[in-house]
Amino acid sequence: MKKRVMITGLLFVIFTLMLSGCMHMATGLAEATTPVSPNQYKILGHATGQSQYTSIFMIIPLGTPDYDTAIRDAVKKFPEGKALINVRSYSTSLYLYFVSIHTLTVEGDVVTY
Repeated sequence: MKKRVMITGLLFVIFTLMLSGCMHMATGLAEATTPVSPNQYKILGHATGQSQYTSIFMIIPLGTPDYDTAIRDAVKKFPEGKALINVRSYSTSLYLYFVSIHTLTVEGDVVTY
């Protein structure tokens, strides 16, 4: 009986680890979110912004990734910020049983002009 409980517990742990996971994927690279002339802007600092959504069974999305929301989230970290330059973005997904949490991250240098 004890052996059966231990084997069942071990199989449950293995099954749980197989159904959960994480994925990281690069989505893009851009010069700037708004065209800016060289030498006519001031870099305020580096910032990161995110946009999240969830999906069920990895095929039924309950939202969409929104680049504009992620960009606004990054720019608002500096009150005088107007745009991002040297932009990079990537997507991360966390899989938990039948639910997936997807995060779109945008990072870059916040500028004012």
